[in-house]
Amino acid sequence: MLAGSTAEAAALLRAAGALLSDPGLRGPDTLAAAMIPWAPRVSALVKVPVLRRLLPWGIERVLPGALWFEVVRTKYMDEVTREEIAAGARQVVILGAGFDTRAHRMTGALRDVPVFEVDHPVTAARKQARLRTIPTAVSPAVRYVTIDFNHEDLATRLADHGHDPARRSVIVWSGVAPYLTPAAVDTTLRWTAQQAPGSCLVFDYCWQDVVDRTCRDPRARALARSVARHGEPLRWGIPRGQAGPYLAERGLRAEEDHGAADAARYLTRRDGSLAGPMWEFGGFVRCRVPGPGAA
Repeated sequence: MLAGSTAEAAALLRAAGALLSDPGLRGPDTLAAAMIPWAPRVSALVKVPVLRRLLPWGIERVLPGALWFEVVRTKYMDEVTREEIAAGARQVVILGAGFDTRAHRMTGALRDVPVFEVDHPVTAARKQARLRTIPTAVSPAVRYVTIDFNHEDLATRLADHGHDPARRSVIVWSGVAPYLTPAAVDTTLRWTAQQAPGSCLVFDYCWQDVVDRTCRDPRARALARSVARHGEPLRWGIPRGQAGPYLAERGLRAEEDHGAADAARYLTRRDGSLAGPMWEFGGFVRCRVPGPGAA
């Protein structure tokens, strides 16, 4: 890995994506670089003028497909967030927020919509300290919900900060679920199913064979080894093609399940050629709480 944690690694990929010169490929997270600390790691190059332009190329040499995966994930989840708010969602919940900057760079779409960022106290404090170095990134709509998942209840902590489960929400869960235990993922999905009808959850997942390390793709095997070596192994996945039934068992209706084959609209250069290939280890899902009022 090129950074100190999976959260920082994702921020580095978003920062590199924002440096791409072609507007058809360029990632939207122009604040991600500020989430990377000065440290004796390759990731700090994102802060060095001139040299940082080499970062996307360097990442693709070390982790082929990773940059394109993060560009697609960021664009897709941004798109879902905007569409859900336009369709009537009145709250945004970002689970395992890490160094996510949506609340600070999507201020137009999120105007008057409270954003609840849920994370461990240590990570939340580190993020807020880094945000203070960007005056334009301060957003009064953000409510930081710190939680110790081993001892505290998510619904209770959110309610303490003003979250209303009876109001339609869009819930963003980016780059988190594959590192949790199956029981923890199950608990979160069942909590989502108890939200207001029409509420939406967008998240990414790995295929189960990637988690089990039975996948033959050498890039998938390399990723699994790398994150395990850094103390954050892949723990949860969904068998290929089974996202719909898996979510239905937990009270949610899958509406979209995208993979590498659907990424062209996010990775088309100005001249019409495609970038990539991106990682193809799982998918990006939009699912919904069914019932009256559901879209």
